[in-house]
Parts: sequence; structure tokens; C-alpha cells
Amino acid sequence: MKILFVSPEVSPLVRTGGLGDVVGSLPLALREIGLDVRILCPLHKECKDIPRILFPKPISFRLGKKKYTFFVSSTKLEKSEVPVYFIGNDVLFNRSGIYSDEKGDFPDNALRAFALSKAAVELEKSIGWEAEIFHAHDWMAASTCAFINAIKGTYKRKVGSVLTIHNLEHQGTFSYQDFLDSHLPTKYWGMEGFEHNGALNLLKGGIQHATKLTTVSPTYAQEIKTVEFGQGLEKSLLYRAGDLVGILNGIDESSWDPSRDSALAGKIQIATADEGKDVCKSTLQKEFSLAQEPKVALFGVVSRLYNQKGLDLLLKIIPSLLQNSKSQFVILGSGDSHQERAFSEFAQRNPTRIATSIGFDDELARRIFAGSDFFLMPSRFEPCGLAQQYAMRYGSIPIGRETGGLADTIVSHPSGQDLSNGFLFKDATPQGLNEVIHKALSLFEKQLEFFEIRKNAMQRRFSWVTAAEKYAKTYTWALGK
Repeated sequence: MKILFVSPEVSPLVRTGGLGDVVGSLPLALREIGLDVRILCPLHKECKDIPRILFPKPISFRLGKKKYTFFVSSTKLEKSEVPVYFIGNDVLFNRSGIYSDEKGDFPDNALRAFALSKAAVELEKSIGWEAEIFHAHDWMAASTCAFINAIKGTYKRKVGSVLTIHNLEHQGTFSYQDFLDSHLPTKYWGMEGFEHNGALNLLKGGIQHATKLTTVSPTYAQEIKTVEFGQGLEKSLLYRAGDLVGILNGIDESSWDPSRDSALAGKIQIATADEGKDVCKSTLQKEFSLAQEPKVALFGVVSRLYNQKGLDLLLKIIPSLLQNSKSQFVILGSGDSHQERAFSEFAQRNPTRIATSIGFDDELARRIFAGSDFFLMPSRFEPCGLAQQYAMRYGSIPIGRETGGLADTIVSHPSGQDLSNGFLFKDATPQGLNEVIHKALSLFEKQLEFFEIRKNAMQRRFSWVTAAEKYAKTYTWALGK
């Protein structure tokens, strides 16, 4: 089978988060099981210095009142034979940022999204390779599914489309005029197409037009069909429920290997985890001038700081935790300016108990996973979550809300089956988070039991192999086989 991934980002070439990580990892696993997988991505400014081979034949098509030309080039995904094709157009893509800059979202994002999606359909004219499955990722690639349907009758082969929803919150909402600029059939507008509450909704259009739909965990696939988690698109998702599959994301276990990670001061192996963890914890405490106290529980956070992630709940209970428990906190993240400022102020007032680093640093993130005893993810919703998987791999016991991929990966203590690998709590309230943190602190006092839970966490496997096999089945369904 020949599969073309269509995505605005692909790690490690250009990424903003989990979407890029998935697009950079899943094709490797699909290749391992015999599928011919390739990736299409815009030639963002960040990609200009990547060595590439230019195809002699560009592709051109109209958007709005203009005709755009896209130069096609290719490289290989790091340490693999997976081709990555770039579509280059300086007017649309040669700018800092994928979706936005310091001024906010790019005003022509709808046009840029249609350009990526239309280019996916036109790509074979330049490279001579014909995809059977077009696998679109999130709102910026979602209209690929509609462009395929618009010309499906012209194909001399079976073709199908799969749309993966990585986060339903981000939908790509624009105007009716933006829809007209796509030159898609006008019948694709309306309740059964791209229209949602009078506006263009790219993700909804993809949901309506994709042959099959996936999202990034089984629980999230069920949640998004409800009013609570559906972000206004629950009716469309209920309508397509028979074609919606939840497939849990994996992680690159070779990249995230605490026994070989050069970013760590001590190597962490399951059999001797306490030795490596002690070294990493001490080093992390020293790096941030926290009190060098091995018997104080250290809680780590690596996260974007905004409403979904629920870290405002932590802000509300930190004073109580500082007063009523022996605990330390290291927070790495950025986003909401109020949360950035609040965490920084707590760190300034409590320098031996709290450390804050605003921004993102991959090596620091790894040191936090390795040096912390517990890892906090109090998300209001979490489609899959990769951070709890990284944390478990590095011996940090996750504490998460019972939602989405957190519910699918964390076996809450006590499980009654000696399989516990973390803690879950139900209500996204300060009280709910406070109660579960105190349960974790109680476990920390029982070292033998604590070590057993940590061992369970480290033994949990999150390889992409299982996910790849499920995607392969979904592709087969999409082709009607």
C-alpha cells in the first residue's frame, strides 16, 4: 500500500508539538511492516537549510483569483528511507512560524491550508509516485479529503482518505469567502460540508469528507462524540461514528531511552532505577538551587501553559502544598502570561522549593522526566498525551486526570492487580488535584511500594508497532478491501 502523510509539521525537521512528533515517528513503524509511506509538508522558513533534491517539474493551481506555483523538493526522514516532500512557495510559507508569529495567527491561514491540501492531490504530477491513501493530519490538512472527493472519478486506481484528529480544539475557522477561494465544489458548503455556525470550519469539512477518521486514543474517540468534549463538532462525529477509530499514539523508544540518554547525569535502567534516579534528582535539584533533599518528593511539569492543561489548578493549591507537605516542584513551560508570571513569582518567593523555566528546552525536559519522582498532568482534556509516556519511561510516576489518553495509559494506584503505574483523579478541581497529590506523597513515604509502582511505570511499553498495525487495518478499510 502507498500512503501519503499530509501535515503542516514533521519532527525533527519542523515542529511545534505532538502532531509533529507523530508524523515524524509513525511512518517509520509503518515502513517496518511493509507499507510505502511518504510525507508532504510545506517548505517553511525553518526548513530552508535542509539538504534537498529539487524535482524539475513544479505544480501549479489557482486559489482565489491567483495562480500559485509550488516547487517540489525532497529529503529523507532522519535515519530512515522515508521520503519527505516539501512544497515551496515563498509568498505562503517563507515566514517565521508554522501557524502564527508574535502578532498572532497568520490571516491567510485558510489559503495556506488549502494550498497544502490541494498540493497533496497534485503531487503525483511532479514526483511520478501515486498514493492510494491520503492521510491528513489536523485542520490544516483536513481539506485534502475534500479535494480527493472532488476528482475521485478521474482516478484509475482505488484511493481513500484518512483524517487523524490530534486535538479537536483546533479546527481552522474562517469565512465563506475563504471557502470560495479553494475552488472546491460549492455543494461542499453547508451542514454536510465545511459550514459550521455560518463560518468555514476546515476540520469539520475533513470530518465530513474523509473515508475513515482516527484520533489518538480510544477514550478520546468516545469523548469527542459528547457535548462535554466535542468542541461543537459532536454531531458531525456522531454522524461519522461508524468510521471513527481511536488508536493510541506511541513514542520513539530509541530516542527516549533513559539508559542511553546523553542529556542525563545518570543512566536509568529498570533493574537499578533507584541509583540512576537518585543521581538525576540530585543533579536537577542542584541545577535549580533547590534544597538537596533526596527524601523530599519532587514533582515535575513539562507542558504548555494554557487552559487545557489544567495547571491553573496547581497554582491554586501550591501555597497549601508548601505549608502542609514536604514537596518540591520544577515547572518547564510557556503560554498563558498569567500562569507564566504566577509560577515565576512562586519560584522567586520559594527558591528552595519551586523552580520555573519559561520556554521549552528538550534536554531540560529530559532531565525533569529523569529527576522527578512524580509527573503532573492535570489536563481538562488530553487527546493522547506523550509526556506521561516519556515520564513513565524515565521512572517518573504520572499523576493525571482521568480523561483521553491519560485514562488509556495510566493504571491508577491502587489497581488491586499490582499493575498500578500512576495516579488518576476524576474532577478537574483544585480539591481533586490536591487529594491525588497527597495520595502520591503518602506512597512516597512507603519506599518499597513506591519503587514497585515506578518499576511498573518503566516496564510499560509504548512502541509504535501496535499503532502501526491498527493504522494498516484502517487504510485497508478506507480502500474498501
